[in-house]
Amino acid sequence: MNKRLKSHSFFLKYLLILIFITFTHSIFAETIKVGLYNNQPKIFISETGKASGIYVDILEAIAEEENWTIEYVSGTWNECLSRLENGQIDLMPDVAYNPERNKIYSFHKIQVLSSWSQIYTYKGSKISSILDLDGKKLAVLDNSVQQQSLLNFISGFDIKLTLIPYPDFEQAFEAVARKKADAVVSNHIFGLMHASKMGLEETAIIFSPSSLYFATAKNKHLDILNTIDRYLITYKADSNSVYYKSIQKWISQVQPKKLPRWVILINLAVFSLLILTTIASFILKKQVKLKTAELNKSYHEMEKKVIERTADLAEAMEKAQQADRLKSAFLATMSHELRTPLNSIIGFTGILLQGLAGELNPEQNKQLSLVKKSANHLLSLINDVLDISKIESGQLYLFYEEFDIRASIDKSIKLIMPASDKKGIQLEVNIAPEIDKVYCDQRRIEQVILNLLSNAVKFTEQGYVRLTCFYDNENCIISIEDSGIGMDSHEMDKLFLPFSQIDTGLSRKYEGTGLGLSICKKLIEMMNGNIRVKSELNKGSIFTVIFPYKKDSANILNGNNVKQTVTSQVSNL
Repeated sequence: MNKRLKSHSFFLKYLLILIFITFTHSIFAETIKVGLYNNQPKIFISETGKASGIYVDILEAIAEEENWTIEYVSGTWNECLSRLENGQIDLMPDVAYNPERNKIYSFHKIQVLSSWSQIYTYKGSKISSILDLDGKKLAVLDNSVQQQSLLNFISGFDIKLTLIPYPDFEQAFEAVARKKADAVVSNHIFGLMHASKMGLEETAIIFSPSSLYFATAKNKHLDILNTIDRYLITYKADSNSVYYKSIQKWISQVQPKKLPRWVILINLAVFSLLILTTIASFILKKQVKLKTAELNKSYHEMEKKVIERTADLAEAMEKAQQADRLKSAFLATMSHELRTPLNSIIGFTGILLQGLAGELNPEQNKQLSLVKKSANHLLSLINDVLDISKIESGQLYLFYEEFDIRASIDKSIKLIMPASDKKGIQLEVNIAPEIDKVYCDQRRIEQVILNLLSNAVKFTEQGYVRLTCFYDNENCIISIEDSGIGMDSHEMDKLFLPFSQIDTGLSRKYEGTGLGLSICKKLIEMMNGNIRVKSELNKGSIFTVIFPYKKDSANILNGNNVKQTVTSQVSNL
């Protein structure tokens, strides 16, 4: 009897201990609410209704070690972001970092995945380059990084398109398959997995490499983010960790495994670019030579018989004007066509340098860096040629809008600051208190300011660069002064001529095409303004930009070149 009582007593004690352990475990376990949306294979809801994907595998592995209880809250991408901001969920996976999002969300430091944006379309759509998007409807994930990146990507082109937002990528792809939209922009991982299934094909339009993280509301749950970083460091150091096993499980079958495809694409793009450049140079030189000979012949003939050959003179002048228009139109077209492969080169090279297609050795990294630097330099030259061609052919239009000139000046100062800091040049900014809004073309004003600041820093070895901005009656005055090398009267006479630059010769110290100041002057003149210069050799220069800033006086000059529309618009369909 006593033995039975003792046995029962032991069992009761053991049961109480188990209950206590379970109870305390539930008390101290932390519950984390996690946003869940469909973006296969990174994160999605499986056919069985279970949270799945790379981010889920990583998070649940951490949760098991840290005694976290994960509660998934499903919804659309936009719904999840809204819940994160409002504190309805604690953590959001698969969020691409950018400066705008960093203002409202907190990110950990170790990136989970890398991706880039790519455009997909239905077969036979004839969309192969960025220029083919003009007038098209593009499906996008609402409030996604791809949506904003696309608008930034096309900002340098004269492209008008309509963006149609959808709550998830699957619906966006389906819209293109049903031809409710002409193309869709998405992250390349989703595209690789779903495009062919829906009868879509990838294009060569690739842009905006991005880093992907977990995110919380700003300055909230930082302990969770720090814990995730701690585990990611360990996981990435171990090839057999849950991190690599999950990537192998979800991506290995849809993602290209080898580098040669990217290398082949880059080589083809570079080769095509070289061929196009050679052909363009040959044709332009031949045309200029032929037209020059024709003009010289006409000139000598007309000099002998001015009165008798008035009609011939008019015909010759018309031919010259037509040739100039053809030249400008040709340059504009070629510049557009050259920019497309160049952007592909820059994009592909950036992807390779980030190690997204495999690890590079030091020599490969060095060579690819030189390719990217050369491509960026060539793109800058092509942009200048395109601008001057459009101006000369009367095809450049100003897009008037009201904007904060202070913000534009600050943006330009931040862009030029690394170059000034490298040379030890002091940057000074003096903006009058009354400076507020102006009405003109924001992008072109910023282009002028940045060009003048860049020249000031380039030609100043020590001392200062000073920007001053104030109103004078109906004009906005922006003055940029430097303590640089300055110019003599001879150099100032040819300062605004195309392809003219000071310090010419075989041993020229300062690089440049000589197009920047010519473009700046023409742009400001199109805004009914002017640029004035004061300079003294070895003492510095002062460039003063004057333009009307009020809406009533902005459109007086060049009315045919003024538009009050935007190049890209987002539809609410």
